[in-house]
Amino acid sequence: MTENATTRHVLTAERIVVGIDSSDNAASAAAWAAGEAVERALALHLVHALELPGVMGAFVEPAGYAHAQHAAGEKLLAKITDMVRELHPTLAVTSEVSEIGAAESLVELSESAKLVVTGTRGHGGFAGMLLGSVSLKVAAHAHCPAVVVRGEQPDEPLNEIVLGVEPDQAAAPIRFAFETAARFGATLTAVRAWQPYPVYGGFYVAAEDLEARGEAEKTDLIDQLKAVSEDYPDVKVSTDAVCGNPVPLLICAAHGTRLLVVGSHHHHVPLSVGVGYVVQGLLAHCPTPVAVVPID
Repeated sequence: MTENATTRHVLTAERIVVGIDSSDNAASAAAWAAGEAVERALALHLVHALELPGVMGAFVEPAGYAHAQHAAGEKLLAKITDMVRELHPTLAVTSEVSEIGAAESLVELSESAKLVVTGTRGHGGFAGMLLGSVSLKVAAHAHCPAVVVRGEQPDEPLNEIVLGVEPDQAAAPIRFAFETAARFGATLTAVRAWQPYPVYGGFYVAAEDLEARGEAEKTDLIDQLKAVSEDYPDVKVSTDAVCGNPVPLLICAAHGTRLLVVGSHHHHVPLSVGVGYVVQGLLAHCPTPVAVVPID
């Protein structure tokens, strides 16, 4: 990776890393990440990947191709840097051009970041940022929470964090949601989406049993939150257990809020697309920024 002069002084600083290409979605993601960096008192680090062709293939680069791509990447980063500094004049911003793949770059940089942020669509340097490639790979492999931002965000979202909680949910996503809510003075809404169990013959349990199941799910949800909520007594928490498909239910619950938080098991194998259907559905369709917190 090629870093600018100021980047070398903040490599160990706490920061948010955001992937940049020439798309409007990437610019929106950078603007969101910049605001988040200011509120979290972090630096912002912009990275643009060149996606240069491999030397072992049949394709031969034209003379000066890599140099031209690098120069274009630096120009793009300068443009986005100017944009975020205009929005937040005191924000510490650094940047770099990477000659390795977009997903590889972001996953590598996530080891020294508090958050890594991507948009959902793109072209140019982050050619794989169509959902199903870079965003999914980063969500599956990042070492820190990965946030996917879809397009423009409201100027004044509801000051609320929505947390999707599965049965036997690990503590990491819960703690991240509480920490975020505490930092922003936001309310926290924890949602458990559950499905009825089919009985013998394919029929579902009776309505009165569904009601009892719903109460049991909510009780279990509250119990799951207790260990972490005791560390954040000032965070106002509400809970809801709803029968149905978790993807539309969580999207609806998070509509107009500042962030939706879910967990996903961290993949330790070479980069591959491998988040579950719920996370994939949320990243594909949720207009609210989605934070995917790694679970080891």
